[in-house]
Amino acid sequence: MSNRLIHMVAIIGALMLVSCSAPVIGAEAHGGAKGRRAPDYLSGDEARSASLYRDVLPTVVTIFTEKKVIQKENQVQQQSLGSGVIVSAENHVLTAAHVVQGADVILVKTSDGKKRPAKLLFSEVSADIALLQFITIEPERPHAKIGDSDRLAVGQMAFAIGSPYGLENSFSVGYISGFHEFNRLYDGTIKAEFIQTDAAINIGNSGGPIFNSQAEVIGIASSIITQSGGFQGLGLVVAINTAKQLMALEDRVWLGIEGVFLNRQIIATIMNHDLEGGLLIERVAKGSPADKAGLRGGAFAGRLMGREFFLGGDLIIQFNTHEICHLECLIEAKKHLSGLDKIPVTYMREGIEITTVIDVSQSRRNFLKK
Repeated sequence: MSNRLIHMVAIIGALMLVSCSAPVIGAEAHGGAKGRRAPDYLSGDEARSASLYRDVLPTVVTIFTEKKVIQKENQVQQQSLGSGVIVSAENHVLTAAHVVQGADVILVKTSDGKKRPAKLLFSEVSADIALLQFITIEPERPHAKIGDSDRLAVGQMAFAIGSPYGLENSFSVGYISGFHEFNRLYDGTIKAEFIQTDAAINIGNSGGPIFNSQAEVIGIASSIITQSGGFQGLGLVVAINTAKQLMALEDRVWLGIEGVFLNRQIIATIMNHDLEGGLLIERVAKGSPADKAGLRGGAFAGRLMGREFFLGGDLIIQFNTHEICHLECLIEAKKHLSGLDKIPVTYMREGIEITTVIDVSQSRRNFLKK
């Protein structure tokens, strides 16, 4: 079960909330080598849907990832897939954060069948939005138009394209069923809105675009509410206006770190150090500012505080001049990083205290601003 929006379980009883990324199953893509031409008799909604699909398909991608995961306290390499959409001439790709979370390798497959390596530029796991970019930029490649999710209505049509169970470029049509906020704030100020739709979304659709009838992206497929494990007409989509706010990084920072706060007692127990607190790094996003600064994530599987973690990573004890003495200190430190392009960081590695500088100047921009 996905951890995102887990509080909904209390509301929906026995229903499950399932993320829609999928293991690689080797299915053949829709629309292979065989050429197809739309029949002349299509009219009305059929003709408009077929035309929309043809127009936006070149902007939709399938995302293949490889990452280290813990299985029965052993580290294994896992392959999985999801979906995404190209949203700029600079080949930026919007997807769901859980599709690429912890990925060591990211490949983006376009509708022409070609796979291209991509890098992670930004990820907000709790809001389930991530931004990728092709390693080699192709300015001529088509990209989708970004819509306005504040200008939507319950009852209007929604069009989803993705790779459910590896069936690439699958198309489904439904309606917008509702809007939900769940009273969650991200980065302290951004309220994430989710669009509910009955357009079929299944495992492998995660990160795929939802279009309106104007061929504009209005959301990114996130998860489904299900009792059976399959789609039951309850899909949740991160609204595109939430993505716009999350990608506006002029006054915010993204370091590319996934970690867990450790208190004094735990640090003394597992590291034999007397420190008030620290942020233990589990993962560092490849190519992120933290990665470029040389910070390292965990290297082996273990259990901590009742759950499995990647242990052995760096322990951050200070951001700039702010010590990480307790969880509130960490939150307070983050507030004072927004105006900095270069962030001094002090951390422990193998018992040695090290100071480095994380350069966030290249990510200080609004990635979705036209």
